[in-house]
Amino acid sequence: MNSDSLYTGMAGLQAISAQMQAVASNIANAQTPGYEAVQAATDAQLYQGSNAPVGADAMMETLGPDLKPGPLKQTGDPMNVGIGGNAWLQVQTAGGIALTRDGSLSISSSGILTDSAGDPILNTSGTPISLPSLAKLEIGSDGAISGVLASDTSGKARSFGQISLVATPSGTLSSLGGSLYQPPANTAFTPASNGSLHQGYLNDSNVNTTMAMMQMIDSSRSYQLQTDLMKSQGSASQDLNTLLAQG
Repeated sequence: MNSDSLYTGMAGLQAISAQMQAVASNIANAQTPGYEAVQAATDAQLYQGSNAPVGADAMMETLGPDLKPGPLKQTGDPMNVGIGGNAWLQVQTAGGIALTRDGSLSISSSGILTDSAGDPILNTSGTPISLPSLAKLEIGSDGAISGVLASDTSGKARSFGQISLVATPSGTLSSLGGSLYQPPANTAFTPASNGSLHQGYLNDSNVNTTMAMMQMIDSSRSYQLQTDLMKSQGSASQDLNTLLAQG
């Protein structure tokens, strides 16, 4: 098997493997609230250098996640918020501000409104939201938070700030795992003009499970075919070398 064929075959296997990893991630997160499907693409790049083989390498391109929001699913849980429109929740992580469409909210032992991982949800001022002990919590479509203090027998609702909803920033979002995404460095966030929150709902993953399964089957077949082709080329090259040696 000549070196050109070897390079081409290996490049093909690397591209197919990367595609399979992307699809496997989508299938694994098909039930993760707010998950955005990974998109994978392959680009041909010619080999460079004076001793470079003929042909091109297959390089995977990072297109970022599919940013289309997943459909809303009713849960009836007041600590769940579904996100409508081109909008994201802002979350304060150890590595900086991240974005998510997973509205599975909680209140920490110190009274901070957090995401499912315990990271603070930010308000419109960019700071964590602190809540007292409440008997009832209401979250408006604009993110406004109100509630009745557990100690207040009058039942009067009070305001506790507003959850920030920001528009999708320019540039590529990088996955931090699950439904958490890191915006590009030095991103200037802007309020979402058409964003809304829906208490008692969650965003499903936007993964098309049927399509993802078909892609996995197709990629698996392509990988097997490419492997068989490389084996056949290797066998043919070995036979040719044997004949030449005998001659």
